[in-house]
Amino acid sequence: MEKYVLEILEERRKSAENKASENLALALKDDKCKEAYSNYKALMIENAKNEAYNKPIDSKKQAEALDNLKKNLERIGLKQEDLFPKYTCSNCSDTGIFENKECECVKKIKSSELLKKSGLNFKPHTFNESNYTIFDEPDKINKFYNAMQMWCTTPTTTKNIIISGESGVGKSFLLECMLSELIEQKKYVLYTTAFTLSQNLLKYHTTFDAGKEAILAPYLDCDVLIIDDLGTEPMFNNISEEYLYLILNQRMFEQKPVIVSTNLALNEIQDRYGDRVFSRLINKKVSKLFFIENSDLRLKKNKNN
Repeated sequence: MEKYVLEILEERRKSAENKASENLALALKDDKCKEAYSNYKALMIENAKNEAYNKPIDSKKQAEALDNLKKNLERIGLKQEDLFPKYTCSNCSDTGIFENKECECVKKIKSSELLKKSGLNFKPHTFNESNYTIFDEPDKINKFYNAMQMWCTTPTTTKNIIISGESGVGKSFLLECMLSELIEQKKYVLYTTAFTLSQNLLKYHTTFDAGKEAILAPYLDCDVLIIDDLGTEPMFNNISEEYLYLILNQRMFEQKPVIVSTNLALNEIQDRYGDRVFSRLINKKVSKLFFIENSDLRLKKNKNN
């Protein structure tokens, strides 16, 4: 289990256990609560011993002691369950292990942390939210979305996905769906707009201290890099083309996928970024280009509203 998952689980356990300890300490400050708690605890121990030796258990007496404890706790604003840790995950008690295997809560932690690392500051859409009826050719788009979902879940020789189309045809929505699916597959995905990428490339170029490499590292280290709206960002001489090529070339060398959405056609990508970037982005051996044709979905949604 990854170190950061263990740290999160430990923090959750400590928080729950510390809160329970605080509540118990508060209860024991009250003389009547302290007496009721001591009596109930003593009965629990006695009954446990009797059970071990097959002796009769005084269930009625234990129930009365518990009832008395509850009443005294309520008097000071507490409940019986407040004296015990309230773990985030009731299945594994925040240990990460349930029924001798990794608990489902671990998957949720990993997905949450991967989403934080993705660079997106809101919950992305999923393929389950897709509404194909808003497209001009719903069946065709349905098949395309299914193919993109399959790409996210199945190893393939296609490393670069380029999705081209005019503004408002749902490119960003699709990228969010792919991001969600890839995170479900426990991939480290970095989602960035072309504008943010452009600003970070400028920052990288103008930084001369020890933190310089940390600016570019996420674009190289992530399992999948998603760039939304390529072609809308400002271009900087001797910066934009050079460092974009560096990123794409290194990722191609390491066989790490890049997903791009753009309003540009093929010839416009080549004209804007030059032959080197074009050759790395639109490489026939590892890249596939898809063009979405549809009336503006944003306008269509407004009409439906």
